Amino acid sequence: MCELFAINALRPVKANDHLRLFYQDSVEHPHGWGLSWRENENVYLYKEELRAIDSEYLDRLLDDPVRSTNVVAHIRQATRGKLTYNNCHPFMREDAMGTRWVIAHNGTILDARLTDGYGSLAVGDTDSEQVVIYLVDKIDEVAEAKGAPLTFGERFVVLSHAVEELSPENKLNLVIDDGEYTYVHTNTVRPTLYVRTQGNTAIFCTRPQDDGCTWEALPQNRLIAYKDGRMVRMAARHPYSMDDEAYLRAVAGINPA
Repeated sequence: MCELFAINALRPVKANDHLRLFYQDSVEHPHGWGLSWRENENVYLYKEELRAIDSEYLDRLLDDPVRSTNVVAHIRQATRGKLTYNNCHPFMREDAMGTRWVIAHNGTILDARLTDGYGSLAVGDTDSEQVVIYLVDKIDEVAEAKGAPLTFGERFVVLSHAVEELSPENKLNLVIDDGEYTYVHTNTVRPTLYVRTQGNTAIFCTRPQDDGCTWEALPQNRLIAYKDGRMVRMAARHPYSMDDEAYLRAVAGINPA
């Protein structure tokens, strides 16, 4: 129902042209936009509860170069949650060890038994924000037990297990960024998350952009991690796919407003 965009690269790349192409899809995804990128130790996050193509704020933002190794963007077509700033993606959340996670979600949580308890910790009222809090909480549980920040391998195992636990009966297309690694996951039967790689740059998008380049559908039902524009780890495939027709029937009666 929403669309995702992300970049992971070895060196800062200018993202403006790709972002402008991406935000053109807001004609069909009118319920808000968001953009985050990193520069040194800083995380910049901008959102607005407005259709991206109508946003003068976004136009001004993209008038200046957006250069980064890590970019996450989102356009919203809401199924749950009011049309407010706090419900726009991506979401940023800091874990107990000080890592700032930037996460965007495309989908709906139809079986919320694992995430319902996180509603009181959310700023907005989306199921997506509860997913974000759930994922960071799982990182915190393991890090606090260890008494130290997790290694990449430890983070990957925690996230892959958490994503698999969340996947049954839920549409869970995710971009998860920790400032160094970009983790992606899609569990739809029809491809709904693509990647194109060129040198040391990987670009992810819900729909292949018309940029003359070759886009490949990401492998489904598994967490995948990228660093410096290259895939570095892929989890084993889990069995929990979401059929598009079943998903559309399930969300047909949900009123986002």
